[in-house]
Amino acid sequence: MSSSPYHASAIVVGGEIVGVVAVVPETWIERLGPALLTSSLGLLFVGTALSSIFIFGPAHRRLKELESVALRLGAGDMGVRARDEGGDEVARVARAFNHMAADLAASDRARRLLLADVSHELMTPLTAVRGYQERLAADPAIRSSPSLSRSIAVIGDETQRVERIVGDLLDLAKLEGGADSLDLQDVSVEGLFGRVAARHAPQAGAKALSVSTTVAPGAEIVYGDRFRLEQALQNLAANALRHAPRNGHVDLRGELRGGGIALTVADNGPGIAPEHVAFVFDRFYKADSARSGDSGGSGLGLSIVRAIVERHGGSVSVSSEPGADTVFTIWLPPPNLSTTP
Repeated sequence: MSSSPYHASAIVVGGEIVGVVAVVPETWIERLGPALLTSSLGLLFVGTALSSIFIFGPAHRRLKELESVALRLGAGDMGVRARDEGGDEVARVARAFNHMAADLAASDRARRLLLADVSHELMTPLTAVRGYQERLAADPAIRSSPSLSRSIAVIGDETQRVERIVGDLLDLAKLEGGADSLDLQDVSVEGLFGRVAARHAPQAGAKALSVSTTVAPGAEIVYGDRFRLEQALQNLAANALRHAPRNGHVDLRGELRGGGIALTVADNGPGIAPEHVAFVFDRFYKADSARSGDSGGSGLGLSIVRAIVERHGGSVSVSSEPGADTVFTIWLPPPNLSTTP
């Protein structure tokens, strides 16, 4: 039949049809090819989409969750753990991660305990050294010798420096370990700033620095431990005063930000190089030479600031670059989100 798209004949063996032979015109095959290709591509696309949704989608989400948990662990949250249910590769990676996190948490607890114990044990001999130094400094025979007097004075200064470091280590251990309870209450920001400025007035006057305090409307009161918050601001102010140039300025400001209150301490010192900014809150970390050296600090002041603020459920950050103002920001949440004592 000429109108048919193909011709076919039966294959008969022993009176039974065992097959068919068909001859298909080339033009019909050419018309059928694109249709088959389109259908195949469509099915491939649908299959790929379904695989992404039902197979790879959940795995991708779990990997993103694992990434988020890893970042929190890297930021110091030793209690964070990943979801590890299931028996696939992602679950095995999550279990390995949790095992590593548990080991890190145990090591961190041991380190803090050792730090507290060693610091406590050091205080006793330091107290004895301080007592003997003061007795020697008051001895007439020592006072009559300028060289001996200078030597005894150096011993006193270095003893005081070590006492300050050990005291800060003990303070940091208590804060990080949660051994020091917080006396949470409404605290006047203006009062905090006033006491900080008054305490550092002699140092500011010696360098002819201007110290300004500003409290924006709505930021007059913070909820926290007055002693600890003042300690954090004192540390930041002392750091700013050390690095501000002669005739420079240090500015303390309180303002509403992100649903909480931001307390900032800014100075117009030499700034901090970008590669050092992320590490300034680490213990004993020395930034670039412009903001380090013989500053008289213990090297733990900023670490203590971070520990205090985190105990309040807040955060602390720094914005700085060489040649620009350095701004330390303490952010405190509203009372209902603050950490309980």
